[in-house]
Amino acid sequence: MSGDQLLALVMFAFAGTFTPGPNTTIATITGANFGLRAAVPHMLGVPVGFATMLLAAAAGAAAIVLAFPFAAQVLKWAGVAYLIWLALMLARSSTSGLAQLSGPFKLPLTFVQSAAFQYLNPKAWMLSVATAGAFFAGDSPLTRGALAAVVFGIAATASIAVWASIGAALRGWLSQGARLRIFNVVMGLLLGATALWMALAQ
Repeated sequence: MSGDQLLALVMFAFAGTFTPGPNTTIATITGANFGLRAAVPHMLGVPVGFATMLLAAAAGAAAIVLAFPFAAQVLKWAGVAYLIWLALMLARSSTSGLAQLSGPFKLPLTFVQSAAFQYLNPKAWMLSVATAGAFFAGDSPLTRGALAAVVFGIAATASIAVWASIGAALRGWLSQGARLRIFNVVMGLLLGATALWMALAQ
């Protein structure tokens, strides 16, 4: 990979991970409701999960997903369904936050849950397929995939840390009155809008 390609990959990785999406929203919600420490498993799980997706894409998984539209649709709709479920849980949360919610992906997510969630995250699939198409063509696709995994891992870790810190910084202010309840409802609406956008995206 040339220097220009590497620079383009770095810019693409930071743009793709820092822009709002399911991972950044979950990080912000976790920081606001449970504190920054509770977001650390998510901070570590996201880059690991996405790195495995990129390595799989470099090995040909992205081509398989594109070759079988039904499989891609199953993954897409499973991810959209989870986002809608989480949006509803946020809207239903009490003023004490999300501590009483239950389910296989209740917040805060564990390291394993955050890593596994990447395979249900429509934005993660979009990024991995786009990365494979733009940067893995040519010699040594697995080497390119490993490099992309490192770059995206650094970018994703930084992104989750920033968004979780923003949520944690708001925690004291949100603890007053019904602010946390309103915050969770607003974040639920944003997640619902994200799910709708991803459902309509081609």
